Amino acid sequence: MLTGHDVSSLVVDRLCDQARGQRTAVACFYFDFAARKEQPATSMLGSLLKQVVGGMETIPEEISEAFQEQQKVIGGRGPQLLNIVKMLQSITSSLRTFICIDALDECAAIHRVKLLNSLKQILKQSPHTRIFITGRPHIHAEIVKRLAERAASVSLGPRKDDIVEYLRARLDEDVTPDAMEGSLEAEILEKIPENMSDMYVGNNPESPAPTLSANRYASRFLLVSLNIDAIMHESTISRRREKLNKMTNGLELGDVYGATIERITAQDGDKSRLGMTALMWISHAERPLRADELCYALAVQLGSTDFDVGNIPSMSTLVNCCQGLITVDKEASTVRLIHFTLQEYLSVHLDLFSKPHSEIAEICLTYLNSKQVKAISIAPPPDTQSTPFLEYCSVYWGAHAKKELSDSGTSLALELLKEDYSLISTELLLAHADLYNKRYDTCPPFNGLQCASFFGIVKVVATLIEEEGSDINGGGYLGCTPLSWAAYNGHEDVVKILLGREEVNSNKGDEWGRTPLSHAARNGHEGVVKILLEREEVNPDKPNNWGSTPLLFAAQNGHEGVVKILLEREEVNPDKPNNWGSTPLSFAARNGHEGVVKILLEREEVNPDNPDNSGETPLSFAAQNGHEGVVKVLLEREEVNPDKPNHGGQTPLLFAARNGHEGVVKLLLEREEVDPDKPNNWGLIPLSCAAQNGHEGVVKILLGREEVNPDKPDKWGETPLSYATREGHERIVALLQSRKAATPNII
Repeated sequence: MLTGHDVSSLVVDRLCDQARGQRTAVACFYFDFAARKEQPATSMLGSLLKQVVGGMETIPEEISEAFQEQQKVIGGRGPQLLNIVKMLQSITSSLRTFICIDALDECAAIHRVKLLNSLKQILKQSPHTRIFITGRPHIHAEIVKRLAERAASVSLGPRKDDIVEYLRARLDEDVTPDAMEGSLEAEILEKIPENMSDMYVGNNPESPAPTLSANRYASRFLLVSLNIDAIMHESTISRRREKLNKMTNGLELGDVYGATIERITAQDGDKSRLGMTALMWISHAERPLRADELCYALAVQLGSTDFDVGNIPSMSTLVNCCQGLITVDKEASTVRLIHFTLQEYLSVHLDLFSKPHSEIAEICLTYLNSKQVKAISIAPPPDTQSTPFLEYCSVYWGAHAKKELSDSGTSLALELLKEDYSLISTELLLAHADLYNKRYDTCPPFNGLQCASFFGIVKVVATLIEEEGSDINGGGYLGCTPLSWAAYNGHEDVVKILLGREEVNSNKGDEWGRTPLSHAARNGHEGVVKILLEREEVNPDKPNNWGSTPLLFAAQNGHEGVVKILLEREEVNPDKPNNWGSTPLSFAARNGHEGVVKILLEREEVNPDNPDNSGETPLSFAAQNGHEGVVKVLLEREEVNPDKPNHGGQTPLLFAARNGHEGVVKLLLEREEVDPDKPNNWGLIPLSCAAQNGHEGVVKILLGREEVNPDKPDKWGETPLSYATREGHERIVALLQSRKAATPNII
C-alpha cells in the first residue's frame, strides 16, 4: 500500500540520490497529528536549518554567531522564528535547496500559518529553492493563498488496478493457505475493489472541520488494508467468505475499526490487555511515544514498588496484539496509530477506556516511586537508554493527573512529593519547559508544593499546603514560589487556593524580579491576571530587575486581552521603558503584534516615535522585521518620523532593504521625507545592503528612484555593484550594470 508518507519518502530518496556530489541540499520534515502541539513553525524550520547546515563542509560564520548570541540570553534559548528564517534565507540564496514537507494537513492551523508565511519569505530570497508538500485536499486553498503563484498541485489517488495489485500481494502472504480457495480469492479481488470505489468513508455532517471525506483516497486504501486484514485473520474458508460479505456490505471506516477492536478484546491471555492498553497510551499520551517508552509503560504493575524488566513486552508483540492498528515510524522511532481517523474514532468512543488519564498518571507515578528510579543518582547523569520511561513520567505525569486523578493516584503523588521532587526528574521537567539549562544553572531545588503548583493539581496542592512545615512563600529554582509557578502555567484554581492563605506573599518576585503577575501576563493567562489584580498588595506596574513590567511582557508576546486588562489600572504606565529604553510599543512593533500596537496607540501617554537607548524607534523595529501591518499603523501617526536614524545612522528604510522586506520598502518610499539614498554612519546606503544580501526585488524598487546612486561608495570604497559581485548575486549585478553610472570597484 503506497501512502502519502511513502510518496514523500520516494521523493526524498530520489532527490538525495541526485544531490550526491552536487552543491545541493535536501531537507525534510514529517508532521504527525499526535505531535501537533510539539511541532510549531520554529521547531520545523529549525529542523530544516539543522539538516541543511549539517550537510555543509563548514558551518557558516553567521550561523555560529547567531547561535552564540542566543546562548548569551539568560538561561540560554534556541533561535527565534525570525532568526531561523533569516539564516535559511542566507544559506539557500546561494545554495540549490529542496525542502520536503510531509502531511502538512496534520500541522496545527496556528502553526501552519506561520510556517507558510516563513516559507514564502524564504522563497522570495532564494530563487534556487524548491518546496515539495504533501497533504489532504482541504489545505490546498491555504497553500495557494500563502505561496501565491509559486504553488502547483497534483492530485494522487489509488486506481482499481492499484488495489487489485495490493490485494494480490497480501494474498500471496497468506499464512493459512488451507483456508483459501480459488473462488474465494476471485471474490476478494472483485468485491473489495468494487465496493471501495463507491464506499462512503464516514464524514460527520455535524463537524465544521473536514475529517475523513477530505482524505477520501487515503481512507479508501486504509479500508482495503483493514478489510483484507480482517478476512485473513479468519481460519476457515466459510468464515473468510462470511467476513468478506460483511466487510463489503456498506460498512464505513468506523465499523471496520469497531470490528478490529472486537478482535483485540477477544484475544486470549494477556494479549487483550496489552492491545487495548497500548491503544490507550498512544491515543492519550501528551506527545508521540517512542517504542521503548511504550514497552516500559506496559510493563509497570500498579501497586508494586519494584519495576520488573522481565515484564517488558517486545514491540512486535504489541503490534500483533493491536491487530495492525498501530505502526512504528522507523524514521522517528515513535509508535503511532495507522491513521488519524483512528484517533478520531477513539476520541468519540469514550467507553473503550475507563478514565485513561488517571490510569496513565498512576502508571507514571508507580514507575517514579519504584525502587529502581529512586536509586538513580544525578551524578553521574543516568543512561537514558537504560531508563527510557523516566523522561516521559517526570515531565507528563502531572499533565495527566490534572485532567483526572483517582484516590490511589493522589496517594502515589503525595508519596512522590513528600520530600523534594527528585533532582533528575526536576531537571527533565524544567528543561522540557525551556526553563533550565545545564550550561548555566545548577541543579534546581523543587519541593513538593512547588511541583504540584507547577502542574496545577488541585487535590495535591490542597493537601500539601496543610502539612506542617509547608513553606508557601518558599522560592526554589530561580526563586519562584508556588504561586509564581501556578501563575506561570495559568492554573487559576491553584492560584485561588494559594491566595486563600493569609501568609502568602502575592507580590514576591523571583531572582530576576518577576512577580506572579509578570509570569501570568507574559504567558497570556487572563484569568490569573484578573485574580491577582483583585489583591490590593499586587503592584500592577512592578518591573523586574531589568525594568520590564507586566504590561511590557504582555505586549511583547501579543496578549491583547492581558494588555487591555492592565491598561484599565491607573497605576500602569503604558509607555514605561525597560533598562534599555524599550517600551511596550517597541516590543509589540518588533514582534508584529498589530492589535497590541493599535491598543497602545489609543493612549495619549504613548509616544509612537520613542527611541530606545540605541536610537531605534518602534517603526525601526517593525521595518527591520518586515511587519507591514504595523508599519502602516505607525506611518499614520504624524509624530512618527519615517526616516529617523538610530545612533548608527540606520534608518527604517535601510533596515527593511537589508532584510529584503519589499512591502515595507514600498510603504516607506511613498513618504516624501524618506531619503532612498541616505547612508548610515559607515556610508552604507539601502541599495548596498540589499545588493549585498541578494534581495533582487528590493534592488529593483530602489533603482526605480532617480535619487539613488548605484555607484555610491561607502567608507571602505565598496559600492552596491562590488558587494553584489563579491557575493555572487549575478542577477543583481546585471541590474546594477544596466545603470550607466554603475562601475565595479572591488577591493
